[in-house]
Amino acid sequence: MTCAAFCDDEPVRAGRTNTSGLAPVWEAIVAEAGIDVVYVNLPPKRKRRSFVEGYLTLDCCHPKIYRDTPEEQMTHLFSDPIYYARAHYVFRKGEVVPIEKGEDLRPFRVAGIRGFDYRWQDYFGVRLDGRDHTDVLNLVVKNRADIGIITGLQFRIEQATNPQPLELGGVSAEGALLASVHVSRPDLLPRLNAAIAAMKADGRLNMLLLLKERGE
Repeated sequence: MTCAAFCDDEPVRAGRTNTSGLAPVWEAIVAEAGIDVVYVNLPPKRKRRSFVEGYLTLDCCHPKIYRDTPEEQMTHLFSDPIYYARAHYVFRKGEVVPIEKGEDLRPFRVAGIRGFDYRWQDYFGVRLDGRDHTDVLNLVVKNRADIGIITGLQFRIEQATNPQPLELGGVSAEGALLASVHVSRPDLLPRLNAAIAAMKADGRLNMLLLLKERGE
């Protein structure tokens, strides 16, 4: 895709994804779409608020279900699916416990990323917040949390770079991860969707994910 028709665009602000495994994918999609952006690093909760307020025009990569407030429903235009993610419970090695329903989480200290929403989070015995996925895993390793929640992709990336005595349990939640375009710039949505389709068709999207999992 050339940028001949788009090079005169004013740069728009785009949120960086809070999942490092998808960061190169998101940046490649934006580049493929020919969109001139300035990337902004914001914590998850503040990033969601900044998008609703119109400070951010683009963001990635999240399930639609976790952008469900009335304000978010009014301001988000969602892209086609980028990646189908499975979030798992993670435990210290040899200490996996089956979690079949929300009530099963009541006895446990559960670690997640500050600003992220999680399925059955109202049942967590105690919620502990980390800054990122590395923090979440460290909370479990150090026995400050009993359970962490992390996608399978991110777990493999973290373990490839810093192996720890941890193992994945069952699936906490699963679904497609999407990008968001602010409602003020609907013209950007078809460009993102075309870029996603092109990168899936020629295998570049899967290759980026595979390289990231390998730590390359």
